[in-house]
Amino acid sequence: MPRSRRRARPLLVLLAAIAACSDAPDAPTALLVTPETHAALAVGSSLPGLPELAAAADSAALAPPDAAGLAQARRLWASADSAPDAPSARALRTQANRLAAPILAASLDSVALAAAQQKLERWSELAGAALRGADLPELADAVADGGALLQRAREAARAGDRAAAVLATLDASERLAETTPRAVALRLASADERALEALRRAVGPRDGDAAVRRAERIERLVRGAREAIAAGKYDVAIRRAYYARQLLGQAGASGGP
Repeated sequence: MPRSRRRARPLLVLLAAIAACSDAPDAPTALLVTPETHAALAVGSSLPGLPELAAAADSAALAPPDAAGLAQARRLWASADSAPDAPSARALRTQANRLAAPILAASLDSVALAAAQQKLERWSELAGAALRGADLPELADAVADGGALLQRAREAARAGDRAAAVLATLDASERLAETTPRAVALRLASADERALEALRRAVGPRDGDAAVRRAERIERLVRGAREAIAAGKYDVAIRRAYYARQLLGQAGASGGP
């Protein structure tokens, strides 16, 4: 196995294990602060999707209706961040990809498309190697689906169907994004917030100062995890959210996977 993949493997296994809510070692987050893991985080933290491909397109070559259509697709894609649930977000991104694909097919050069596919393939390889032999079917399915979509993109390109190649690339990005550090950080933080809300309802003055202080510390950690996600510091977010999860476990609260 190449050296870079060996280095990335512990980090990705850790991310997958936490995301699946499996039992983790006492201090697995120590892996997140080692220099060699930051390269893997960088690959997974910036997968190219619709916004990146739209930015790389030749906007000067777009007719006004196409420019308006691409702008609408970008708005749809961005609106998924405020969707009420994951299926709703997925539906918005799917709609955005289908709207954008034929426009990008006519305005995105082959070099930019190939570069995006290569980056997605690199993350697919890293994540696939990390998950090999692990009992984490949800994440393994996402990686397998992403790989299959990239293969579909290559086949469409060979057949001269550029729109289908772009669409498959966009869909691969969305599927693989579910396995990235950002996705794991968001999943952890959301679970912690649910558990914290339950803990707030359960803890009162009769539980003593120690219980109240622990709840306040958990709240600071969860808030800090959200702030780190907003800043793009996903390793910091995962570490804070994981520590919050440990404290929630000690308090007997759990927000689920």
